[in-house]
Amino acid sequence: MKPVLFFYILVSFLLSCNSEKEKTSPDFIIEGNITGVPDGKIYLAESRKWKTPLDSTTIKDGKFQFNTKINSPFLASIHYWDSSNVKRLLYRNHTLGADSMQTSTDAFFIEPGNSTINGDNSKPPYLRVVAGNENELLFKNQFLDFGWVGNLDSASRLQKIAGFKKTIEQNPFSFFLLESIYRSGEQYSKLELQTIFALFNQDVRQSKEGEAFKKYIAIRPDDNAPFPNLSLLTPENTTYSIFDSTAKINMLVFWASWCAPCRKEVPLLKEIETKYSNSGLKIISISIDEKKEQWLKALAYEKMNWPQVHVPLAQIEDVQNQFRFITIPLIIFTDDKGREIKRFADYDPDNVSAYESLINEYIR
Repeated sequence: MKPVLFFYILVSFLLSCNSEKEKTSPDFIIEGNITGVPDGKIYLAESRKWKTPLDSTTIKDGKFQFNTKINSPFLASIHYWDSSNVKRLLYRNHTLGADSMQTSTDAFFIEPGNSTINGDNSKPPYLRVVAGNENELLFKNQFLDFGWVGNLDSASRLQKIAGFKKTIEQNPFSFFLLESIYRSGEQYSKLELQTIFALFNQDVRQSKEGEAFKKYIAIRPDDNAPFPNLSLLTPENTTYSIFDSTAKINMLVFWASWCAPCRKEVPLLKEIETKYSNSGLKIISISIDEKKEQWLKALAYEKMNWPQVHVPLAQIEDVQNQFRFITIPLIIFTDDKGREIKRFADYDPDNVSAYESLINEYIR
């Protein structure tokens, strides 16, 4: 999952706060002349929040126009209702050369100014959206996971970060690039984030989105500092500390019942637990389910034979900040003092060999 909830996190980050300059927010206009969509109402919404549209208008004979105000560029979608089903407008990725005719997406970036949409929504290559620079960056990076460094080795990781920095230096105005680094923030050191943030221009840094990024950096624990040894509730409603000072190595598994890749990883974790539980490894799964009953239901189904704890809803954001993560699944290995040894973001069945190699270094 690269990343888990990518569009949800993208939208919630970019639109988390209203701009202080709301009264002078610039207009944006979207004009469409398309086929393949019936006459009636169409709706403009944040990409994954279609149930609460930001605006609506009428489409007739394929023509429509949205005219409203925005505070910052954001990822949007346009949809309509066909009987009882939601249908979205689909846009070909025109930046991919020969592949542009085969590749489409249902979201695009809105920013101040005019955007136009033309084409046939009923069949490939679908619609051509002409918007601003943010949209071009979104499309060009659709399959590149901008900001994601994952579990690369040190040399490859530094090379990839250098490429990200170069792109930001070339596009210092970009909220899309800022958000892309933010959503992968757990993969960077505090110093790396500070260095990257400084590459954006003053408008971005001083925006609400920029302030949110600065706050995230500020509340991050210092690099190499021990994590807090939280006491969280077990399924039996007793408290349990997440670190074991007697263990040779601790394995913290952050997950949630609704996270499909997290659930796919469970069989692999069972193999690890069976093989190393009596050799100095302490594994604990830490759920960030908002609803405790969903967590308990998942536990009954998965039958994981190691300590399980749950983060209360009011504490989830703090825990994510303390342990520097946004997406799950996430596994963090620490020493007996709670200092991070290595983390593994995302689900990858090939990670098992990396887990075992690391564990073997500490249980010898």
